[in-house]
Amino acid sequence: MENSEKTIRSYRARLTQWVIWCEERGVERVGDLSGWLFDEYERFLREDNAPATVKGKMTAVSQLVQYLETIEAVDDDLPEKVHVPKLTRAQETSDTMLDTEDAKELLEFYRNDPGHFGTAPHAILELFWNTGCRLGALRGLDLGDYDSDAGYVDFNHRPESGTPLKNDEEGERVVRISDAVTDALDTYIARERSEKRDDGGREPLFSGRQGRVSESTIRAWAYQGTQPCLYTQCPHGSSRGSCKFIQRSHASKCPSSRAPHHIRTGSLTWHCDRGLPIEVISERVDADPDTIKRYYDKADRLRKMEERREEFTANLDIDEESGDHDDES
Repeated sequence: MENSEKTIRSYRARLTQWVIWCEERGVERVGDLSGWLFDEYERFLREDNAPATVKGKMTAVSQLVQYLETIEAVDDDLPEKVHVPKLTRAQETSDTMLDTEDAKELLEFYRNDPGHFGTAPHAILELFWNTGCRLGALRGLDLGDYDSDAGYVDFNHRPESGTPLKNDEEGERVVRISDAVTDALDTYIARERSEKRDDGGREPLFSGRQGRVSESTIRAWAYQGTQPCLYTQCPHGSSRGSCKFIQRSHASKCPSSRAPHHIRTGSLTWHCDRGLPIEVISERVDADPDTIKRYYDKADRLRKMEERREEFTANLDIDEESGDHDDES
């Protein structure tokens, strides 16, 4: 009962396959569960899922069985029979993101093309990239949360009207944005934004004919707005004029398009690459410093070596030591 609706939907999605798998094998009662079944299900998942997906789904099963043990619906030792695989760091993280160079090319295109400047895909790309915010945080912005003159957006936790932040009140923050972002948002508001209120009577920053746009609409804008064929030839040999992936319903299938989470990952990597302290980035994007280091800082090993060399290895050169070493010999 303490979980949000979004979390509950996530649990349901992870457990649906487990329920169907059990039903197909005639397992209809929790009393029929066994270590052998858990092992078979894990083997089934491994056939067609990434390691991180297998871990997520087995974790959901483990949590379910722990709950069943708590209410005494199963034997005390049953939770110990659910194996949750451990992953390497490489398996835990995903390298799919909007690369900095691709982001620069896209933003340069939007900023210099009158027909695309200030469109919804342009406006959300500018905001996602500059603030590193999550999809839900962007969707929850009201018109009044944006100050063009001062150059900031104010993220607020409003669960009572359907726009919570992931970390509740602790995720509330005011984030400064660049002039390029305000220019795009101002044009979007003046030219494309619909003057509609949402079901709670609020004025969304991103609105459509029905009020506040859905998360799926924002995802579609992101997928459509990050396709490289907007500014260069298709890297997959297709023609933009005949490619079905430019259509909203198929945009997510383009191998080079990126979801909001991929834009966030690229943005946080870009923030890290610019040399901002992790603590500053953490407050700006509402993410734990350790999480940023582990999941979002995709800098390669060479750059990390260069960072270590600049900061520490100047003191590791034997020529820099005092002459006391020679005196002792």
